[in-house]
Amino acid sequence: MDSFNAITVAIFLPFIFAGLVPVMEKLLKQRVGWFAAATALTSFILIGMAAPEVLEEGHIVQGTISWIPSAGVNFSIYADGLAMLIGFIASGIGVLIMSYSNGYMSQKEDLKRYYQYLLLFMGSMIGMVFSANTIQLFIFWELTSITSFMLIGYWRHKPESIYGATKSLLITAAGGLAMLAGFLLLRSITGSFDLAEILSDPQIIHAIKEHELFLITLILILIGAAAKSAQGPFYIWLPNAMEAPTPVSAFLHSATMVKAGIYLVARIHPIFSGTDAWFILVSGIGILTMLVAGFLAFRQTDIKGILAYSTISQLAYMMTMYGYTTHHEPGIGVAAATFHLLNHATFKACLFLVAGIVAHEAATRDIRKLGGLRREMPITFIVASIAALAMAGVPPLNGFLSKEMFYESSLEMGHMLGGAFTFIIPACAVLGGVFTFAYSIKLIDGIFLGERSKEHLPEHIHEPPLTMLIPPAFLAGLVILFGVVPSLPIHHIIEPTVSGILLETAHLHVKLWHGFTTSLMMTIVTFILGILIYTKYDRIAAWQNSFNAKFPWISVNYYYDNAVDSAKDRAFKFSSFTQPGNIKNYINAMLLLMIALVAVPVIILATNIIPSTLNFDIPPYEAILLILLVVAALAAAVLPKYLPAIIALSALGYGVSLLFIYLKAPDLALTQVLVETLSTIIFLLAITKIPQKYKEKITTSVLVRDLTISLAVAASVFVVLLNATQGIVPPFESLSHYFIENSLPLAGGHNIVNVIIVDFRGYDTLGEISVLCLAALGVYNLIHSRGEEQ
Repeated sequence: MDSFNAITVAIFLPFIFAGLVPVMEKLLKQRVGWFAAATALTSFILIGMAAPEVLEEGHIVQGTISWIPSAGVNFSIYADGLAMLIGFIASGIGVLIMSYSNGYMSQKEDLKRYYQYLLLFMGSMIGMVFSANTIQLFIFWELTSITSFMLIGYWRHKPESIYGATKSLLITAAGGLAMLAGFLLLRSITGSFDLAEILSDPQIIHAIKEHELFLITLILILIGAAAKSAQGPFYIWLPNAMEAPTPVSAFLHSATMVKAGIYLVARIHPIFSGTDAWFILVSGIGILTMLVAGFLAFRQTDIKGILAYSTISQLAYMMTMYGYTTHHEPGIGVAAATFHLLNHATFKACLFLVAGIVAHEAATRDIRKLGGLRREMPITFIVASIAALAMAGVPPLNGFLSKEMFYESSLEMGHMLGGAFTFIIPACAVLGGVFTFAYSIKLIDGIFLGERSKEHLPEHIHEPPLTMLIPPAFLAGLVILFGVVPSLPIHHIIEPTVSGILLETAHLHVKLWHGFTTSLMMTIVTFILGILIYTKYDRIAAWQNSFNAKFPWISVNYYYDNAVDSAKDRAFKFSSFTQPGNIKNYINAMLLLMIALVAVPVIILATNIIPSTLNFDIPPYEAILLILLVVAALAAAVLPKYLPAIIALSALGYGVSLLFIYLKAPDLALTQVLVETLSTIIFLLAITKIPQKYKEKITTSVLVRDLTISLAVAASVFVVLLNATQGIVPPFESLSHYFIENSLPLAGGHNIVNVIIVDFRGYDTLGEISVLCLAALGVYNLIHSRGEEQ
């Protein structure tokens, strides 16, 4: 199997096997998680089949399958070092998470739904990173938002889960729409949706940077990236997403989904970097988020809450480093950011899995109730310490190396900017490191050190089963390995990834000891200040709580909750004004609008309303049929009882079908018969529930109003139909010849009407189907809202 086919199968295999989970659940029962883990392992192996070609030989695997050629959109793969890195993380961590879930998830849970969602998410994530065009990337991007919504809201009975899921979907999906707008602007500049084409052409990249739409395109795309990676004001969704099962948090919110925004920033780096706007927006958002999130982590008492804010802060590290750029040195922080991306996936996923172990065994995630668990859970304590110390940047672990690279790139960026920035940029980096060190130590001290609480913890606490212990232990092993032998990940993973981002060959030299460098001095300062800050940790947390209680409006959550909570009331007031309940008023409003849309252009622009070429030579059969149609229409309007009126209306519809047959349009006639039959049945069922005679008294003024509107509508339709073949406003050219000439060559169909509906108006038809599906879903929910008994 060649590399293109291997990656394509790796993308779609989780989607296919997600459909098989219910079947496998019946066979494997509670062990169905191993089937999901095997699926993730298979995708990992398939991606690995392309690794030699991409990571060792330095080639880019590309391939295309025709999809929507008329729009310039195909299913296409672009596999470089960056895509391979995220693909390995998504599938590799997926194997560990699904294996871990076999021990974590209760047998009473809906396991098939759980593993289906996990596999769908993993497939979406892999598909996104290997996408070669922006439309395909957007589709997989939004699929990750939808599947994460289902995973965060997995426990449907918990209001907190529903709140967190809704919040994540609103923010990330809205960000995705902004990103799509940016992609459309990018296409308007380049004339292509193909990222591979854009990245491979320096002239296109230069044209983008010189274009007047450059800034707005960059801003829109970065909104999508920031929303997905919880950066800037969009960070608020991630802490609430911690209501998901802990394995989900480990998978989505440490190693994969939140990396999607970072991936996007890295992917578009060659296109937009080297500009002041890139540095200001990307590094500016990163530095601000890094400091704010690191500081807010202090007041969290849920260990997953601490990890959530630490994740936001660590992602901001990467955002900051990817944003370090100048015109002459566009990739100052790319190597450091990429190495930290890999390292963060290892130690943060490990910490989330440890949090799951602690909650599973101690029955609480409240760090105030924990402590002293090192004696009863020594292995978990060692694993957690390794991961937390790596996050704190303590040698010889991998986090120390990437933090050193962060400090080095911050020094270089400050030097490039000069002036006060020579101090400000490195100082912000150190302050972010100080906060990280403090909350990392809090995790170790608050959970495992100190005295054991006798009031809040179970009497007997022990190590978890091996299915839950092996995955975090394996990740802890990688943390040590990548720190002690950095050449292993650097040469085989990071260098090809950096080369893919910078579009030039990269050679990195990373080792534990470089001597007493400035960056090492910054690390020592970080440790000293971190220890000092930690001695005031609880006092800082108490101050934050007090400040937030006094000034709740300073929180972004305050504005989000106010907007969402008041949306229902505002919608009710708006609908009460626009839809007071009288159906006749709605109909009149629509008819008046139709009259305005037809009458105003006719009055202003028309030169000859009544055509001079009308043909009054009507065959007898057609004349008799038209007379019957008029009689049926008048009967439907004037009959006083519902049943005769419905029969007259039905006769009118069947008469139209006869007219279609006479005009040699049997397909339209058949459609009309089917619709008319169904409508008649529905009407007859409805009138059995209401009085059989129309009892409303119609005053003279109402009658005059209704007749006026009816005659105006009739006149408007009459004028439109009279001029249907020659137009009202000259010059007019009929579209019919286009459909006649192109129906067969472009769409392969002889039935022109069907071709128009299915092909030429395919998007419109798809929209109509979507509306019908939504209406059916609304009817279904309304019926069920009445309760099962009714």
